[in-house]
Amino acid sequence: MAKQKINLRVKEKAYQMTIDSDKEEIYRLAEREVNANIAKLEKAFGESCDLKDCLAITALQLCINNISMARQNELDSDDVAALDALSQKMDKHLNRITPRKKSTSSKRATNK
Repeated sequence: MAKQKINLRVKEKAYQMTIDSDKEEIYRLAEREVNANIAKLEKAFGESCDLKDCLAITALQLCINNISMARQNELDSDDVAALDALSQKMDKHLNRITPRKKSTSSKRATNK
């Protein structure tokens, strides 16, 4: 995997990172999301919310979203397990059905 160096800015500070080239878009989107959230918090709370507070609240919000999505995926895995069990039952049922043999009259009709 090719590596590359990128600079990400959070507010006024730049952070240099070495990342896999194919993940640059994810890092850039994260940079934009963090900066947008900081701007939103600064606008909402004014000067009472310094950068450290904005970063802490942003980190909490992102973690809350991450945990919520992980829990949602856990529920989805239960659904997948139920679907798998249903699929196995259907396979058993379908395997018990024997295919019907073609009747002699239908073979004659196709030969004409």
